[in-house]
Amino acid sequence: MKTILVTGTNKGIGLEIVRQYLCAGFKVIATCRNLSKKDNLNELLNSFPDMISVYQMELLDEKSIESFSSKIKNIPIDIFINNAGVTFGYSRNAKLSNTGISLNKLNTFGYIQSDNWLPIFKANCIAPLLLTQLLYRNFLLGKQKKIVFISSKPASITENTGGSMYMSRSSRSALNQVIKSLSVDLIKEGISVASISPGWVKTDSGGINALIDVHTSVTGIKKIINELTLENTGNFWDYNGELIPW
Repeated sequence: MKTILVTGTNKGIGLEIVRQYLCAGFKVIATCRNLSKKDNLNELLNSFPDMISVYQMELLDEKSIESFSSKIKNIPIDIFINNAGVTFGYSRNAKLSNTGISLNKLNTFGYIQSDNWLPIFKANCIAPLLLTQLLYRNFLLGKQKKIVFISSKPASITENTGGSMYMSRSSRSALNQVIKSLSVDLIKEGISVASISPGWVKTDSGGINALIDVHTSVTGIKKIINELTLENTGNFWDYNGELIPW
C-alpha cells in the first residue's frame, strides 16, 4: 500500500491533502502541532480507522522532530508533503495576542523585529530540511520517492513587484533554495523534489477574500505530484500547473 506523510494537517490545506489522499487509497501519516486541536482529523480517523495515523510534531522544537522521526523509523514513505509552516496571510483579523498589532503590519518595513523573524525562518526553512534529513531512509524505502514542499508565490524573487512581506518572502525564498539543492543532491537516489504554491486559498490565513477554496488548491497540488518525475524535478509550480520563476 502506498504511504504519504503530510505535516500541518489539523485544518486548511493540510487537512484537505489528507482527505484527498485517503480517498485515493493511500495510507496517511499525519502530523500536527497540537493534538488537542485535531477534531477535524478525528472525523477522518473515524471514517478511515485503519488508513491514518496522527502524531504530534512541533517544527520549532528539534527534539520533537527527532522524536517523531524515530516513531516512524523504517516505514517506507512514497510521498512526503511538507505543509507545516508559519504564514502571514491576508486575513485582516489576524492579531498578535501580546500586542494587538496585525500580523500583516509586523511583516512590513519599519515593524520588522528579529524576535518575530527568526522563528518564522526556522519553521519555514530550517526545520523542513532537518526533518527531510531525518526521514531520508524512509524515502529510500518508498517506491514513488517524491518530496514536496508547500511554498508560496510571494517567494518568487522575479515576481516580487509589490514589496513588503519581508519575513514571509525571505523564509519561503530560502526554502526554495533548499528545495533546489535537494533536487540536485537526491536525483541520484531516484528522489524527485518540488516546490508548490497552493494559491491564495480561503483558509484562516488566506482570509475570506481569497480566490480559491481548499478543494481546488489541493486538487491542483495532487495533479502536479502525480506528474512529478526525475525529468521535471527541482521546479517551482503554481497549483494550476504553471511554472513560477524563482
